[in-house]
Amino acid sequence: MNSTRFDIALAGLLHDIGKIEQRALDDPWNTPQGFPKDGQPVHARWSEYFIQNYVPSQYRPAAYQGVYHHQPEKSPAEDQSRSKLVALADKLSAGERSDDIKEEKGNHPPQQLLSIFDRVGAYRQKSEKQQHYLPLRSLALNEKSIFPSGSLDRQATKLAYEELRDQLRAEAKKDIHDPETYLENVLAALQRNAWSIPSAFYYSLPDVSLYDHSRMTAALAVCLSDLPDPKINDLLSAVREAFHGNTAEDTQGTLSEPVGLLVGGDISGIQNFIYTLSSKNAAKTLRGRSFYLQLLTEAVLRFVLRELDLPTTNVIYSGGGHFYLLAPLSAEKQLKEIQLKVTRILLKHHGANLYLALGWVPVPASGFKRGVFPTYWDKMHSALAQVKQHRYQELGSEIIAQVFEPQPHGGNQENTCSVCGEEKKNTQALQDESEEGTTRICDLCASFDTALGRRLPDAGYVLLSLGQPEAREPGTALDVLAEFGMGVQFYDQHQTALKDGQILKNAERGVLWSFNDPTHWPDTGKLPSAHLLRYTVNQVPNMTFDKLAESGEGIKRLGVLRMDVDNLGNLFKSGFGSKPSESIATVARISTLSFQMSLYFEGWVKKICEKYENVYAVYSGGDDLFLIAPWHIVPGLAMEIEQGFEKYTSQNPDLHLSGGMTFIHGKYPVYQAADDAGEALDMAKNNPGKRSFTFLGHVWTWKEFADLTSIYNRLVNICKREGGPSSLLQLLQRLANMEAKKITQKGTSVWGPWMWLAAYQFSRMIENTKNPELKAELEKMNSELKQSYYQNLRTWGIAARWTQLFVRNTQKASQHS
Repeated sequence: MNSTRFDIALAGLLHDIGKIEQRALDDPWNTPQGFPKDGQPVHARWSEYFIQNYVPSQYRPAAYQGVYHHQPEKSPAEDQSRSKLVALADKLSAGERSDDIKEEKGNHPPQQLLSIFDRVGAYRQKSEKQQHYLPLRSLALNEKSIFPSGSLDRQATKLAYEELRDQLRAEAKKDIHDPETYLENVLAALQRNAWSIPSAFYYSLPDVSLYDHSRMTAALAVCLSDLPDPKINDLLSAVREAFHGNTAEDTQGTLSEPVGLLVGGDISGIQNFIYTLSSKNAAKTLRGRSFYLQLLTEAVLRFVLRELDLPTTNVIYSGGGHFYLLAPLSAEKQLKEIQLKVTRILLKHHGANLYLALGWVPVPASGFKRGVFPTYWDKMHSALAQVKQHRYQELGSEIIAQVFEPQPHGGNQENTCSVCGEEKKNTQALQDESEEGTTRICDLCASFDTALGRRLPDAGYVLLSLGQPEAREPGTALDVLAEFGMGVQFYDQHQTALKDGQILKNAERGVLWSFNDPTHWPDTGKLPSAHLLRYTVNQVPNMTFDKLAESGEGIKRLGVLRMDVDNLGNLFKSGFGSKPSESIATVARISTLSFQMSLYFEGWVKKICEKYENVYAVYSGGDDLFLIAPWHIVPGLAMEIEQGFEKYTSQNPDLHLSGGMTFIHGKYPVYQAADDAGEALDMAKNNPGKRSFTFLGHVWTWKEFADLTSIYNRLVNICKREGGPSSLLQLLQRLANMEAKKITQKGTSVWGPWMWLAAYQFSRMIENTKNPELKAELEKMNSELKQSYYQNLRTWGIAARWTQLFVRNTQKASQHS
């Protein structure tokens, strides 16, 4: 990486690091001993102290340049231009904070991060009254660390800051000789230890983390470094004036000039790529395919960063086949060529199955002002949509040969892969565990199992080795990643390397992902490596889908679950305020929202899944998930994910999930299962108000589903007791069907014969029941139905059907025993 860009990124990343030092003190208003009081803010002097004592000597000169971002003119450096860059980037990253709260004695919030979910949607206008603060803790997958709570007292706050400060000191002190690795390791340390530290709190509502503010400051400083010094001086003056209310024409003109690019990347074809599989051996390759796309997104992103010579601080968000970053204006010349390079590589290895669209939009300085940034976020997505509508346009005349000309092979059943259904030059014989005989599998599909999927359940870490892209012939998943300049090596929980991995031949550096909260990190030898948390839901039961279905209770079926956040696009677009004049959106707030959303789906969903046996995690990340498990555990799993999300978002009424569940047998095609569950999810999202769940072909609000679950549990309890009436489930379903037919005819619920039939049959059932506890439960049930005038028979009928599915094989087994 260009040394100038490294220097500027590090200066931006550490410009506010002294705030942590300062807040850990008994008296935070004094400068460090021996440091002058010359008008610089106290936290800036503590940033200087941190750099002087904990940053390796070779990186100090670069880091020092961010210390004077409040008053770059007072910098003792001969060249003050980089301090001015950080000063301007700092203001653009913050957008504008000064009018968030009034400066009144005793009106300052705690030194904790206000949940970003308190600042979107309906809560936004009430956020000063909310008390949902994140704990001051290092990032870890436990409720005490990531779920909102109340505010801490002064002593507890100080102790928390001391612990986080010590963690950051230790990470910053590591003498990593590769500058890019050092920068990324400090960035990762800030993510783990400053993710819940507010960047500002004294005159501002503390809803942006120091981690997000610092990395966006670094990103903007790198973008601005392409501009000449006079332009930086003009922009800094204009921003200072504009953010204090100056609307002079020359000021507005300066601010309207582009200063950087907002770039979006979107890999399309993901759903078809993952799910368009035959049922044969799907369980072997499905999770590997899904994780491969996570790795491919990362590899393509790293390839783009390498081509643009940008540090990872410039990434706003990456996940789910998407990435967003900030780039200098000069990058526009390269982006079209990068698009072409990536297209050629993907065509070479995947044909037309996967495609990367790159879209970008220039953003002026005024575009980073509070409330304005979503406009450019929308424009970037529109640019992405245009590229996706004209796929392969970048190929020009190449498109005929690459996409439309007939392939030299075709019609050879012996070379057709039984998993993906495509004909490949190289296939290998594969013994099918579920059927007699042998099938064929291509090298690519085989590698999704051997190199990725088979390793995931045992993996605690993965090393991404990064270097110059290596040309490879079509073959395995690792060959594709190598062509983008990335190798993959898994390690187990004990830091032992697992076989079938690949470290890039000419690797320059590495990035270690930890899938869990790490205790120790694997030794990567001479390869300098940054340490990142990358929570991954990596549960893969070691069995076929047939065996997985047989492990369930009741009927031997699998449950397929898809869930996502309702209206998330609108939340990013207008959740911080629908009008620019009212909106509080900034690039740092959008970054914070993205990070917090991913933390739930990649982290907490992982924690929830680990409670359940035999969950096959196809995918969970970004804002959605796809899980397969024995059917009987899926309803409870869905409910726990929804309830966890409500708690995580502090019951914000504008933040909620919908989900859909379908039943399949073990040999059912995966692509059809995905489509069926997708249709069930769509049914739920079409329910007024959304926040619903489709189950057994009916749509329920989560409150209704909780009531259904309660009735189901009661019925299961009755059916499992000795003497439980076997006719009860048939009776409830019959009554519900009778009412449903009448409702269908009349349009509304009416009085009907099911009422007196219910009264008669329940009386007989109660009379014939000898068990006193069972009789009491039946009497209670009969009373509830009467008091409701039998208006909830639909719920009782579906609960009976659910119970019947659960106890069916159990009852048969007991009859045969």
